[in-house]
Amino acid sequence: MISIIIPTYNAEKFMPNLLDSIFKNGIEDMEVIIVDDRSKDDTVKIAKSYSVRVIELEKNEGPAKARNIGVRAAKGDIIFFLDSDVIVLDGTIKEVRDYFGRNPSANCVIGICSTEPLNKGFVPKYMAMFEYIHLIGTKDNKVSVFAPRCGAVRKDFFEKIGGYNEMYRGADVEDFEFARRVNKTDPIILNTRMMVIHKFATFKQAMRNYFKRAVMWVHLFLREKKLDNAGPTAPGNGIAAICAFFSFISLFFIPFIATVRYVFISLLIIFLLANIKWWNFMREEAGFLFAVRALFLNYFLGIEIMLAAMYAVISYPFSKKEALGGL
Repeated sequence: MISIIIPTYNAEKFMPNLLDSIFKNGIEDMEVIIVDDRSKDDTVKIAKSYSVRVIELEKNEGPAKARNIGVRAAKGDIIFFLDSDVIVLDGTIKEVRDYFGRNPSANCVIGICSTEPLNKGFVPKYMAMFEYIHLIGTKDNKVSVFAPRCGAVRKDFFEKIGGYNEMYRGADVEDFEFARRVNKTDPIILNTRMMVIHKFATFKQAMRNYFKRAVMWVHLFLREKKLDNAGPTAPGNGIAAICAFFSFISLFFIPFIATVRYVFISLLIIFLLANIKWWNFMREEAGFLFAVRALFLNYFLGIEIMLAAMYAVISYPFSKKEALGGL
């Protein structure tokens, strides 16, 4: 049996399309569990109009704890996590069931988000395409990241490794920390036949999220000493961010030290080479002008990421060392 677990918080505008897409894709042996994190809107009312189980938390606990509570209540042996701001594409739930049926030794699999985001705009589309191209193409489809917006795991395995770390209260890097523990014993497989349409960040949201999550990811890296092989936190993106930051800084020295211009040019070339894969993908899929705008956005975000990384290194000795797991 598959238990679909969805943490929600003020998600009323997403619930009808999400739940309609789930039941349109429904299979015979499944259940849907909504764990509501004290929504202040009509999320619960809308959810209860569908054939789902709704667990209402007494206080706001964060998505990590909400998912753990959902797993404890689940009857299925396969847990399929979804975020509240997605639409499930045709065949996805069936593919979750079939994947574990074809691979009895598998414990963890993730899907992928469509390159067309749920919300309109340049930045959300950039984010969707950027994530997509950074997930596909890994050797044997083994990735070091887990995405609960569309990810499945065997319940007994989830419980064995301790579930989500409830020290993370927001939608932070709890999925990266969870993936670290999964990868100690098992691979995480990317299955592109599992697909959702996801709402991605706007520019203001991206600015806020990138800084906060970059700080927390660097803290996680300093503790675990482990890089990712896929997704936006792959090493190539780190190299691009470093080049963006130091090339920008070098601009201030060029008027005083002429040779610095060669440093600037060299860093810019490395930045472009580090980004060439996703840039070509966006150029082919969305056009040249879109890809050029994307490059400037990536450069700007790279500077912000480096500022966050420097703050993270300074603040790490004073940061709270999170305990593992939450079940």
